[in-house]
Amino acid sequence: MFELGKSEDGITFYKLEHAFELDKLTIGEFTYFRKYLGMSDYLSNFQSWLKRPTVVLVVAVRDNTVLGWSMNEKWSTPAKDGRPTYVLRGIEVSPRLARTGMGKKIFSFISGILVGHIITKPVNKVAKLFFESLNFVEPTYSSPVNLGNYPGYLILEESRKKVIACEGIIPNEESVKACRLKLFPKEAVSDSLINVKKESGVLDSYSAVGSPEHVTTRVTDEMLPEDISSPVDFEGKFLGEQKMMSPCKCGNFLVNKYMVTGKRSGTAFICTSCSVERYFLPMKKK
Repeated sequence: MFELGKSEDGITFYKLEHAFELDKLTIGEFTYFRKYLGMSDYLSNFQSWLKRPTVVLVVAVRDNTVLGWSMNEKWSTPAKDGRPTYVLRGIEVSPRLARTGMGKKIFSFISGILVGHIITKPVNKVAKLFFESLNFVEPTYSSPVNLGNYPGYLILEESRKKVIACEGIIPNEESVKACRLKLFPKEAVSDSLINVKKESGVLDSYSAVGSPEHVTTRVTDEMLPEDISSPVDFEGKFLGEQKMMSPCKCGNFLVNKYMVTGKRSGTAFICTSCSVERYFLPMKKK
């Protein structure tokens, strides 16, 4: 996991890397996604998401308890300018931290590590106001991401991230840069975009979800990756995680296993770090 920074009230922000990292953490009290989207088992969902190379999961932790989280997923449709696009699927904080600015602090770290544009679909007026306070706007014809077929979506273009600021957070600049470099080794990455300044009247909300084509707003273990950010291109069912005997070129031993069907059928072993296909085991012909 990457320690992205801390807040003045003792909360540490992490970008999680692997499902087993959750073994050291306790999931705090959350109500919104449980009540409105049927997400009854937060731990299982977090673990499932972390096994998908398209997902970026950021959590806010205090006393080893997760008090806030945001799940973001790379979108399969490329932006017009060639930059990556991420869908903010959900952001939520514990009810006891509502109206404390925690939602904005979590998003400040998200915008600081994700290269490219971010899109989301607010589920209500309060969520829309929250995202508008973070410089999300309604897309136009000239927007870098074509959202004409996705009514209700907002976009935060990469150039507008620079004006995002939040009070009371202390970013770990070196860790943020290392995290971005690992996520985007081939992209043009500038310095950290996390800014800290004093503000008054910070708007707080704690829930929203984005759900483009063929991905449900009810986030469950059955949700499959939309794409893989590497030369690998396939559709497959996730089978689990496995440790290889030898490391990938990036130095990582862990792979995600997928059952692949189509022109080639078998099991694909994809590096959990750089998303490169390590090995392919063809299905035996009957």
